[in-house]
Amino acid sequence: MFRLFFVLPLLLAPLFAQDSQQEPRMVDLNVVAVNNHGAPITDLTRDDFAVTDSGKPQKIAFFRHRDSARTPPPQLGPNEYSNRSAANVPRATLILFDLLNENFGTRGTTANRLIQDLQALESPEYVYLYVVTVNGRLYPVHGLPGSEGEPTPEDGQPWTHHAKPLIDQALRTVLQVRDPGILMDVQYRTELTLNVLNEVAAVLSSVPGRKSIVWLSDGVPIELGPRRSDTGDWVDFTPLLRQMTENMDRADVSIYPVRTIMLGSPANIDGANHDGVSSLDTLDTFAQLTGGRPDAGKDAGAAVRQAISDMRTSYQLGYYPPPSNWDDKFHKLRITCARKGVRIQAKTGYYAWREAPGAHTNQAMIAALSARFDAAEIGLRAKLVPDPKNPHDEHLDASIDGHDVVLVHHGDAYDGQLRLAIAGLMPNARPQSSALIPLDVHYSAQQRDQALAQGIGFTQEIRVPEGAAAIRLIVYDRSSQAVGSVTIPLASPDNPNH
Repeated sequence: MFRLFFVLPLLLAPLFAQDSQQEPRMVDLNVVAVNNHGAPITDLTRDDFAVTDSGKPQKIAFFRHRDSARTPPPQLGPNEYSNRSAANVPRATLILFDLLNENFGTRGTTANRLIQDLQALESPEYVYLYVVTVNGRLYPVHGLPGSEGEPTPEDGQPWTHHAKPLIDQALRTVLQVRDPGILMDVQYRTELTLNVLNEVAAVLSSVPGRKSIVWLSDGVPIELGPRRSDTGDWVDFTPLLRQMTENMDRADVSIYPVRTIMLGSPANIDGANHDGVSSLDTLDTFAQLTGGRPDAGKDAGAAVRQAISDMRTSYQLGYYPPPSNWDDKFHKLRITCARKGVRIQAKTGYYAWREAPGAHTNQAMIAALSARFDAAEIGLRAKLVPDPKNPHDEHLDASIDGHDVVLVHHGDAYDGQLRLAIAGLMPNARPQSSALIPLDVHYSAQQRDQALAQGIGFTQEIRVPEGAAAIRLIVYDRSSQAVGSVTIPLASPDNPNH
């Protein structure tokens, strides 16, 4: 294992220190390539692709082929913990049944079609179902491991065989009289929707690799014109949309919209047109900004099957725009393939907002620290060894999966820019976290191969704050914006060996 040592004692402090270094600002793209029959193409190279940003060609600085085949969990030593155990979900397709933005008259039709589509799925493994309630909450019907919700019968059958009783019971549980303020105030409803999508992105961040949301919805407007029913004000949701797309990017999630309005609803849920982007156009916009498939149609089963197929194999491309590109404007992207007969699916643009140095790093660290679960985009293994001479000191020994971080090829070297933090998790108090620890790697080809095979080692002596129940190590890749975290319990009377 290629190991880096940090041996000075680290006293955990209440807040992250700001990362003052200018971030490299890589634009990271996930690209699905299929042939004319929709089958994935797996043998493309960097030279097959071309990227333009607002019409200007870009040099691809990072390229790799991604395969979603399940890898075995790491072999852990005594008292060692990982954010990728045998119980972890290796990938996820999450169906979002959006009652908040669906016409009352189409709910039954959508539920019946969804039940039929789920029962017809041949491979429902790692497919999950959540409902967005009429009051803007996320309710798991068949949720990710650890979620509450409707219990699935344990009869050895796939959960989709029980789709009807599960969905029927969930609808009885969550359907209630909608708050009139939500129904009338389109701005509030749109904000609730974007918040729910952010919550879904946070939930899916615990799953490694690429994920997808199949969103059954009538959609919401991005911009509202002056005919707002409550105040008459014009509202621009671009900042919220930008934040949502960044969260989806960070969690590696794509949206596949399913237009439930086509299942029987004669008009938009609001019964009127707005001067901004229409609700149905918005669904396609969300797909385009997250790399999903626009106009996924009205068949939830087909959208799920397509999302699963698209996740099986893809390509990751990264490029560094010039500093002048970060101009607070929306930039259109175009990814093309030189090989004939190849169809490309990727996000079609991004918001090039100016950021203070280290802003993305600190946002990602705070999100990982506050989450109830570990993020698994970057695989981690770690253990704590108590200092026999001082009960307040621990020796942290960790390994970072080299396959999950961006190592950019420059000449004969491979460079990566990671940021780490160590946090003490308190049972009834705010977590205490370290200053950011820069971990910039500069590898030869041999060292890079060794890091891929054995991991990137990290060692730190820490002083644990009194009352901490666990230590959480957080790793952030400044190039791809991927995050990983692993939580290690501390010794207690019930768990003297961690």
